[in-house]
Parts: sequence; structure tokens; C-alpha cells
Amino acid sequence: MASPADGNGPGPAPRPPLWDRFERGPLTALATIMFLAATLVMLVEAGGRAFFDHSWFWAEEAVRFLIVWAFFLTLGAAGAGGYHIRSDLAVRLLGRRLRVVAGALAALIGLGFSAILFWGAIPQVRRYYTMGMLSESNLELPMWLVFMAMPIGALLFGVFYLRLLARAVRGQDPFGQDDDGVAGKF
Repeated sequence: MASPADGNGPGPAPRPPLWDRFERGPLTALATIMFLAATLVMLVEAGGRAFFDHSWFWAEEAVRFLIVWAFFLTLGAAGAGGYHIRSDLAVRLLGRRLRVVAGALAALIGLGFSAILFWGAIPQVRRYYTMGMLSESNLELPMWLVFMAMPIGALLFGVFYLRLLARAVRGQDPFGQDDDGVAGKF
């Protein structure tokens, strides 16, 4: 029987690339903590209203900001995990080369969207920064910090599409199966 030690066995699985470890590790953990914190604040707010007839003015705003940040942080990770909606009925009927071309075109369009989202968010962040605008509640969060979720999310989304484009340039179906039969997750 072959073993990894004698060089004839399959050996340990290769370590995922650094970006994958970052997306699946600290980035997803941070977004999850934000979602859980938003849920906790919602539950405390609901309990305060129901049992103590008391409401915190800042709770709704905190929940909104936490969910927005968690959403934008996970745009790219969700795509890499295969969780974005795709309609690929027609693409499945194409040959391998045309699927690669269609995937490259989709990656270019997604990259364009990411760039538009990024460049559209920067003036908004800059305006809130120069105005010194704060949030409405007694949290008084700087609004530029809240709106930074958009350009950061756009960059993370752009990295996802750049990686898809790189797969297409290497001749792999960006959204399909690798040459070794593994589904198109990074």
C-alpha cells in the first residue's frame, strides 16, 4: 500500500491560497460577528420594548450599520463560495472554449460593476468626511466610516472577479469545473 511518506500516495491536500484563507477566516469571521451583534442588538431592543417598555434610540441605527458592513464585506467571499445567483442554462449548452469566453465576459462585466461601485462610493465617503457628518442617534458615528463599507466591499468584489478572469486567461472555465473535476470554487 502506498503512503505519502514514500512519495507514491496522494499526500496531504495542498494548502489553500492566502486570499482564500483570508476570506474564509478573518473576513468571514468579522462579518459573522457583525451579523450576530446585529441580531443581539435586535433581540435586546425587542426585549426592552416588550418587557420594560423602553427603547434605545441607537439600536435601529446600529443594526442597520452592522448589517450593511457585514453584507459588503462578504460580497466577494459569497461569490467565491458559489453563493451568488447564476443563470447558466444557456452557458451549459456551450462547448468548453465558449464557456471560458462567456465566463471571461461575465468576469469583465462584474469587474466593471465593482469599479463603478468603488468609484461611485469614493465621492460620497469624501463628502461625509469633509462635512464631518455624524449619525443621527447618540452613537454619533462618523458617516464617512459607515459609508466606507461600499468601497471596501467593491474592492473585495473586484478581487473575486479578477480571480475569475485569471482562471479564464489560464483556459479554465471560471464558473465551472477545474480540470481535476473540482467545482469552480477557489
